[in-house]
Amino acid sequence: MGAAVERRVRPRRRPPVAVRALLGVSATAMVVFNVALMLSDRAPGALRRLFGDAADRLSARIDAGARVSTDQLPDSDVVVHIVVWATATALVALTVWSWRGLAVAAAAVLATSVIVELSQGIYSTTRMVESADLLANAAGVGVGAVVAASAYVAWSAVAWLFDRS
Repeated sequence: MGAAVERRVRPRRRPPVAVRALLGVSATAMVVFNVALMLSDRAPGALRRLFGDAADRLSARIDAGARVSTDQLPDSDVVVHIVVWATATALVALTVWSWRGLAVAAAAVLATSVIVELSQGIYSTTRMVESADLLANAAGVGVGAVVAASAYVAWSAVAWLFDRS
């Protein structure tokens, strides 16, 4: 009975461990990137300590190559919050690849996003805690969970088709 219940809970046939390991490394990198981005006034100093002059040269090259003026940027960064937290959620959920894991991954990424947002008021001198950002983070986590769930279903459907042939 336990194995039958477990089969219904897990999406059919997980991707290979190597693929999920790569997703896990990507998920970790994305979460670290998100933390650095959300606490951005601390990120340049940390990058300089880690990468030395190379970080300054890269930053200067990015700034010199910018084709978008600040006048063209939206006043709100809601889209950025949604995209970065959706990406993190999807990567974490695709790494664990189970329905329960999806719920746990979404909750963990949401908690991380809330902690990071609240930390802006403590550790950042240029960023502030905003309720709109918290809502955008939650929306991003929701979008990421839907993307991961869709991938589970699509993968299971393809696996089912191959099982039948």
